[in-house]
Amino acid sequence: MNLARFISNRILSSDDKGRISRPIVRIATIGIAIGVALMIISVAIVKGFQYEIREKVIGFGSHFQVVSNERNYSQDSKRLLYSEEVFQKLKNTPGVRHVQTFATKPGILETDEALQGIVIKGVDHQFDWTFLRSMMKEGEILSDSSERYDILISEYIANRLKLSLGKKVSLYFFNEEADPRQRNFTIRGIYNTGLEDFDKQFVFIDLSHVQRLAGWGIRLEAQADTQCVAGMIPVGAYAFGGSGSYDYEWSDPSWDGEGPHFLITDKDTSIWVVATDNGGTIPDTSWIHINYLDDESTEPCRPYEITIESPDSDSKYIGGYEILIESYDRLMDTDDALFGQLTADFLQTQKITDRNPEIFAWLEMLDINVVIIILLMIIISVVNMTSALLILILERQNMIGTLKALGIRNNTVMQIFLRNAAAIIGKGVIYGNFIGIGYILLQKKFKLIRLNPANYYVDSVPVLFDWQQIILLNAIVLVICIAFMIIPAQYVSRISPIKSIRFS
Repeated sequence: MNLARFISNRILSSDDKGRISRPIVRIATIGIAIGVALMIISVAIVKGFQYEIREKVIGFGSHFQVVSNERNYSQDSKRLLYSEEVFQKLKNTPGVRHVQTFATKPGILETDEALQGIVIKGVDHQFDWTFLRSMMKEGEILSDSSERYDILISEYIANRLKLSLGKKVSLYFFNEEADPRQRNFTIRGIYNTGLEDFDKQFVFIDLSHVQRLAGWGIRLEAQADTQCVAGMIPVGAYAFGGSGSYDYEWSDPSWDGEGPHFLITDKDTSIWVVATDNGGTIPDTSWIHINYLDDESTEPCRPYEITIESPDSDSKYIGGYEILIESYDRLMDTDDALFGQLTADFLQTQKITDRNPEIFAWLEMLDINVVIIILLMIIISVVNMTSALLILILERQNMIGTLKALGIRNNTVMQIFLRNAAAIIGKGVIYGNFIGIGYILLQKKFKLIRLNPANYYVDSVPVLFDWQQIILLNAIVLVICIAFMIIPAQYVSRISPIKSIRFS
């Protein structure tokens, strides 16, 4: 039988009501329990707070944005030609969970009550609505709205402009030439994330509206008169967007410019016109189809109908690609992988931490607070246990002297008291876990402590329950506290058997 363990168990199981060490040991146990509970709660709150804020910021801008290599950290997207090849590269990069296209532009919302400067974010059917759907207060997210003028605004903007679900609002959009364009949108949904700096900026509309209003591509509008004049049909075309300086190429090489030109025909005819600019924009082509209603006649001015096909090149341009990854912890690894994928495409990758450095620097500083709290709690626990262990040793000097007189070595006697200290520390750790984990579960379920979202970005104290962190924290406390008990346990070697037995 292990002698140190036997004697330690007898001491722990003995009735110590009359001993002065009893209240001291209880104080030490309570101190360790409170310290461990505070450490667990602090880590859970800080990690929960970091997670909540980080996920909200990522919800607005994803983990990565791949944009034009023209350095630009503003909210005014530079046009980028969409590439399916690049899209697939990004999608197949290890660690990437989702890829979507987007564009942002500055704008103004106007009502009879007030004006509000905003950031317009255009998204398409590929957009991941998981985050915003969970933040909806009224209405619904945008879906299949490319042909409808629907808009998603925040509760902050709705309150400030006195807007409600289903109302129309004027949206002013500014293109590269600062030329304001106005469109009326219907409020389809209202969200509230608690991040006021973002809520008072962002509104969401369909990407197709941003593409058209920004004028990134060329929009060619062909026209043909519905009435024949002297056997000729007047036709013409007018281009918008791009650089603003256009060349027109017609199917009839003798025609030049936007027109009007005069078509002479007595049968069904189709003509085309291509508009190009001097800015390298993708050309746009329009078709004019003239179909006579009476095919038996050859009279050129007999009744006819006109069909015009005018696809535009706006849809070929985006503001960039947004990338969501599997785990934020692999942000740097994924950044390196994306850089390798895009080396030959002359694009730049912007991490969410680069676009919002002040927020993420602040979140990282919270880790320092946790470290300070843990260090203070460990120091307090060590001091409490040192005092308790010294009192235990002093109180049992005669027992120590007797054991030494019987030939028991100092190391064995030290083990007896180290086991006692470990038992006290272990009990305190168990109680601390019960208190700390209990609070975390109650706060997570019932949100006992509320916060002001205007100051803290969340409406209640957030907690993140992580078994690995709790186990690691317990291991650190146990190892450090027990290791430091070796120092006061050394006092055993100074106790003389003769003196301790003589005065017992």
